[in-house]
Amino acid sequence: MRRWNIGIMVVFALGLLWPQQLVQASEPVKPVLAYYYGWWGSTSWRLNQLRDRPPELYESDSDATMQRQIRQAKAAGIDGFICTWRYNCARLLELAAQEGGFSVTFSVDPVADGTLNSFDAIVSNMAEMSRLANSAAYLRWNNKPVFVFWNDTILPGGDGSQAAWQRLRNRVDPNREQFWLGGGVNFDLLDVFDALHFFDITWETSQGAAMRSYSRNLASYNQRVGANKPFVATVMPGYDDSRLRGNSHVIRERNNGNYYRAGWDTAMSYNAQAVIITSWNEWFEGSQIEPAESYGSLYLDITAAKVQEYKRSGFADQNFENTWKRADQPVKVGRADRSWLWGPALTAGMREPYNGSSRLVQYFDKSRMEVNNPSGDRSQPWFVTNGLLVVEMVSGKLQTGDTTFEQRAPADEALGGDPRSINPSAPGYAALNGVLGRQPDRTGQQVTTELQRDGSTRITTPPTTVTYAHYVDQTGHTIPDVFWGFMNQQGVVYERGQYMRGQVMDWVFAFGYPISDAYWMQAKLGGKDTWMLVQAFERRVLTYTPSNAAQFQVEMGNVGQHYYRWRYGQ
Repeated sequence: MRRWNIGIMVVFALGLLWPQQLVQASEPVKPVLAYYYGWWGSTSWRLNQLRDRPPELYESDSDATMQRQIRQAKAAGIDGFICTWRYNCARLLELAAQEGGFSVTFSVDPVADGTLNSFDAIVSNMAEMSRLANSAAYLRWNNKPVFVFWNDTILPGGDGSQAAWQRLRNRVDPNREQFWLGGGVNFDLLDVFDALHFFDITWETSQGAAMRSYSRNLASYNQRVGANKPFVATVMPGYDDSRLRGNSHVIRERNNGNYYRAGWDTAMSYNAQAVIITSWNEWFEGSQIEPAESYGSLYLDITAAKVQEYKRSGFADQNFENTWKRADQPVKVGRADRSWLWGPALTAGMREPYNGSSRLVQYFDKSRMEVNNPSGDRSQPWFVTNGLLVVEMVSGKLQTGDTTFEQRAPADEALGGDPRSINPSAPGYAALNGVLGRQPDRTGQQVTTELQRDGSTRITTPPTTVTYAHYVDQTGHTIPDVFWGFMNQQGVVYERGQYMRGQVMDWVFAFGYPISDAYWMQAKLGGKDTWMLVQAFERRVLTYTPSNAAQFQVEMGNVGQHYYRWRYGQ
């Protein structure tokens, strides 16, 4: 697939459009982007290479046209346009900033812009693009402005070598402060690019074949170099350039939207971290989804439904998925007979306020995953952190930054058993406030203290014998044997695409340090009064229910559920 240079470009006085200060940038979760072209006008609509046209012919450089297109795409769930430089990109970005909730990124395309005919010209133009990337509407990934290259053969002379691309990036972005999304099928170029995508998938011999090939090659690259480059899926509604290219044409039938729907299903099946739609308005090649004379708004309607499904599905980040799979994938497929570490996802990816900006989070039954430093080393296990949810619920201090908090009432969610509405007498997180102080080392002693609903404690006769086993000096609390064994268990884990035996969890990462000793409590479980042992850690709550089957006697409390209800009231 090739781009068209219509030869009609509107050049704006770029220096007058944008203030030079850096403002908050746009970074959607699991972004959905559509290739966008700003070369349409009275001349191009008259050409006989078009098989279809929009219901109302438009001028791409019209503010009214761009505003309408932004609003149509936004209403369909699309997060932003990949605007082919230069055409109307600067004005489109300005209008997106005025509209809000919509992003623009630039496609560096020497095929479409004949002025980008040398390395020096590309370097100069990308410096100009970079200044515009300070806009609040400019798309960012991992807090870096995104630049898109639709194919690896677009450099002067068609040089798609790794050396050529490395030379360009070293000149344009020597400190790797940008996110470069490359195109093409040469996955070795991921040594240069931050991610790769297929602009065109019409070559596939059967639906889904392109993304299967992409998945196989991406996995091979990541495994070979120890990287974690993201999966960027491509979906297309169809393709027909028969009037444009004659005998060399390609046709991919739309099948009344079914090819497009199937492409979205494929993207979701691979848990893609971003989806590229080719295209919003490439009418010459018949890949457009904006309203048309022949199909009306069908493809925007399909997009709206599929984007909603995509945003709800799967993991918000590849590192979230990898973190979850290590302990919980063996449980999911029956290779391990133990309780969940994370449990099912409660939400799709979300952005929560943090340090005056926002961070990516996703809630699971047992906890919340978060990325506090998107520019950090993705190969390190602490790139994904596990929120201090228990500390927040016990104290009532909802953390909004490294050193900032919003004071609320401590959570009254039941520490274990059924939800509070049918578990009224069980102690909640607020009850722990009276037992947080440092305690002496109780290693070797039996656990005989009961925590009650009002936070008071008393000596009790427990249903079984549990002995303290390990003292944690950092916080001054002792962990009982049933929990200590669970925290240090060996078992089947999933790493680097295979099942193996190993340490199931790093307990400091998963739990944090204990903030209380262990206490017996009585709670409703399945509607029945039940004895269970509970201990609060910074990030998790552990329960031990002796009446459960052996493999499920020790379980994670539903901290993710509890915190989400406490924070959002749902």
